[in-house]
Amino acid sequence: MRHSNQAGRGSRPPSWAVGLFVLLAVGCGQTAAPSASPTAIPTPVVTPDPHLKEPVTADQVFRVLSSAKLGMRANNATLGGAVSDVVKVINADIGGWPLRITEYRSTAALRKAVGWKSPTPARNETPYAIAGLNVLIAFGPVSRVAPPNAPEAARQEVATAIVAALDPLLWPLAQHSVVVIAARSAEPAVTGAASAKPSPAPSRAPSAAPSKAP
Repeated sequence: MRHSNQAGRGSRPPSWAVGLFVLLAVGCGQTAAPSASPTAIPTPVVTPDPHLKEPVTADQVFRVLSSAKLGMRANNATLGGAVSDVVKVINADIGGWPLRITEYRSTAALRKAVGWKSPTPARNETPYAIAGLNVLIAFGPVSRVAPPNAPEAARQEVATAIVAALDPLLWPLAQHSVVVIAARSAEPAVTGAASAKPSPAPSRAPSAAPSKAP
């Protein structure tokens, strides 16, 4: 009796098994794509506040004006007394015109000392006076006979440069000058204060009690 020799030969796997093996081999050989790195959030840039804080010293203002290259020359300085509202006075000049930097103990002390009643200077005052926080800058000679007049254009240019150097460091600036110089930083508008009196709460009428049937 003959037996088929086909049983001794290696049998081939079915085609679906071959395909499954190929898919498994390909899947195992692939590496997972790297995940995208998260986008970094930019750090906000903090803008430094250019304004000086009270109390400002006369030396600070002197250094500011010196760095402005106005040709300022210091002459002398004096200190106020223990009970004086004046802390220090620096006397200088620019182009032959006197410039005085006066440091007061507070803004309130400065306002009390100057007592400006009009926007323009009067007799015994300088052509230009600029106040910021607790420091007063006076530019020009004191007019003893009559109110000072507007100076020539060169002096006006120096006064404009002084205001430009002080603004916005001593903002807001108050001027008492023969010619008001436009500042870069506008003074904040004063808004009316809110009334402290609370508004009355709406009254509620009492609801009628339900009538009871007899």
